[in-house]
Amino acid sequence: MAKQDSKLEMISKLIDMFKEKGLGEFEVEFKEEDTSRIKLRMANYSSGYQVSNSLPLPAPCPEAPTPSHQPDENQSEKSGLVSSEMVGTVYLKQSPEAPTPFVKLGQSVNEGDTILIIEAMKTMNFIGAPHAGTVRKIMVDDGEPVQFGSELMIID
Repeated sequence: MAKQDSKLEMISKLIDMFKEKGLGEFEVEFKEEDTSRIKLRMANYSSGYQVSNSLPLPAPCPEAPTPSHQPDENQSEKSGLVSSEMVGTVYLKQSPEAPTPFVKLGQSVNEGDTILIIEAMKTMNFIGAPHAGTVRKIMVDDGEPVQFGSELMIID
């Protein structure tokens, strides 16, 4: 019975992490005497991208410092700059087959609206607009690798 309680506790923690990280899909397979499989999926999630994690789960990364930008002649253009907070691959659409990207030039967005996905370590991270505004410039292409601090968009 203790083994069952331990699994239920782990499942509960996985569900909490799933919700906290805003993951679209999460799958775990336990390889013990009895093979167990857990698959969590958000109701409105329909990505064609592969999403998977395996145990053991990595520890959360400490928050990285914000890179300092040197002032330049385009500083007013960059006041609404959205930079990557992680290393990964950018996806501008919900799935490879999706007909439209999350956002287009000139589109108004609200704070928290999904503007793109960054895949890092096989996990899809939905990136929200840091503030409300209008998309003035998209500086990355779909499927492009990015580094920490890479310039993604300008929203002002």
